[in-house]
Amino acid sequence: MPNRPLLKLIAPSLFALLAFGPQAARAQQAARPAAPEATAARAASDFGHLLKPSAEPEAATAAGAAKPEAAPAAEAEAKPAARFEFGRDEGAAARLFPQTTQDPSAQPTPAAQPYVPLTAEQKMSRAFKSAFLSPQGYALSAFRATLTQLGEDELPDKDFEDEFGDWAARFGRNVANRATRTLFASGVYPVLFKQDPRYERATKKGFLNRTGHAVSRVFVTRGDNGNLQPNVSRFAGVVTAAGLSNLWERSTPGHDRVGTDATLRRIARSFPNDMIYNVIREFLPDVIGIFRK
Repeated sequence: MPNRPLLKLIAPSLFALLAFGPQAARAQQAARPAAPEATAARAASDFGHLLKPSAEPEAATAAGAAKPEAAPAAEAEAKPAARFEFGRDEGAAARLFPQTTQDPSAQPTPAAQPYVPLTAEQKMSRAFKSAFLSPQGYALSAFRATLTQLGEDELPDKDFEDEFGDWAARFGRNVANRATRTLFASGVYPVLFKQDPRYERATKKGFLNRTGHAVSRVFVTRGDNGNLQPNVSRFAGVVTAAGLSNLWERSTPGHDRVGTDATLRRIARSFPNDMIYNVIREFLPDVIGIFRK
């Protein structure tokens, strides 16, 4: 015989299992499709600043109600299916994942090009061309010869041919003086002292700044290492050319051009002459640009 007290305890449980078990299983199976939506809803409530609906969800329909077979295109566009996408909230993404953005207008200016010195061959080549192949040098020599000729006293025993011969002789001496100085000041000594013979235009704006820069380049220059140095090459070239000029210069009445005094005068005159020449080189490209416009 089975134990009746135990049977009395188990019977109600078996009856409830048989009566309500199938219904509970069907209810659980019907509730499974709604689990993702519930999860998405919870995620939307927890991370609302990250999850942004792409469109408003459709109105919930009654359970088991049939949806219309076809909907107008406008209604479909106005009511797309509800879904949530990660990262649509750009403000929240920027707060969580900040990115450094640079303003194009705030970009640093390009660095200046590195200084490239001339080789010894380039220095000598430039000096030789400037001394013998430059029309400007011959024009300046002719102009100076003319000024010297006009400053001389007219001798009564000189005729036109003699005057022209004197002018030609002065022109030749000026060419020799200029060529000698150019070769030494722009070629030989820059090679020996490792200095740049080129004229470097001012980087600052303003008439006074540029004029001061042009004048200062008589006394300083850039070395092959890129640093500013005393312009020893220029001074040595001027002294050498002034001394060699005594070999071909000729004194005239009232004008002593040979000797120590004459040599020192030539050295002293070189400073204002070079200052004026540098100022011309500084502003001449601007003047040419105005006329080209």
